[in-house]
Amino acid sequence: MTPKKFVLWVLALCAAMFIVFVLLPITTISTIAIAAKSFAGKSEIQPKNAVAVVEVDGMIWDTKEVIEQLYEQADKDNIKAIVLRVNSPGGAIGPAQEIYWAVKKIREKKPVVASMGAVAASGGLYVSLGANKILCQPGTLTGSIGVLLQLPNVSRIADLVGFKMVTVTSGALKDAGNAFREVSERDLRYFQSTVNEAYKAFVEAVAESRNLNIEKVKEFSDGRVLLGSQAVKLGLVDGFGDVMDAAREALALSGHPLKKGETPKLVYPGDKMRYLRKFLHSAHNLWRTLVGGKIKFMYLMAP
Repeated sequence: MTPKKFVLWVLALCAAMFIVFVLLPITTISTIAIAAKSFAGKSEIQPKNAVAVVEVDGMIWDTKEVIEQLYEQADKDNIKAIVLRVNSPGGAIGPAQEIYWAVKKIREKKPVVASMGAVAASGGLYVSLGANKILCQPGTLTGSIGVLLQLPNVSRIADLVGFKMVTVTSGALKDAGNAFREVSERDLRYFQSTVNEAYKAFVEAVAESRNLNIEKVKEFSDGRVLLGSQAVKLGLVDGFGDVMDAAREALALSGHPLKKGETPKLVYPGDKMRYLRKFLHSAHNLWRTLVGGKIKFMYLMAP
């Protein structure tokens, strides 16, 4: 083994050991602590004329829990409205669209108000568009309307260490983006056309949901991140407010407005192990991305 190959293998081994023995244990301990605290808490109360807060937190990969909670809360008699609490930089296109359409369907039964947290950008913005109204903070990071595609390529590293991947396909584009060969011009044209189609769907969703002229939307749909104060001026968001303000708005839309000075009754649905399951799912996706080299088209705010 040449000195260069030896150094590469040592660096790869060190990186793997750091992830396995440092990052994962720290994250696991934190997650277990949160889960334990959740178990120790009081049992869930079901007050009358309450507002359910359904959270879209972190990267958007899996929609199962969010959509189940939306439909479950929509069917409860004591829940009069729903707040979609979004704190996400985005994620995969399909899941973001799935939540968006679920919210649009749910609001036909009960009003939904989106409450943006620190970040509700790209796919985080997309899921918010399905709500009746959207509230944020002046400093909320939102916007980032666009599509991101990243193609991991290890062909030069494979050549360096003497590794060769033999691929047999049924069609010219079946292995487009293959990490073990250089990306061809045909691959790039194919990916660009797909990105353009997904981008078009995003812009149309913004224009339709916010009742904006599509050409106007395109002026700020170049991937730029917007502050909440800018988003309000552009008509992308209705106004400023926190979760409580969003709950008040939602109750007013439901026909159960609060009296002046009255505090909304919030219900946070979800099982006690959601933090642990979220961590395990995120760890699995990280491993799949790093090792599997899979192609992902994403509504995601660039790091």
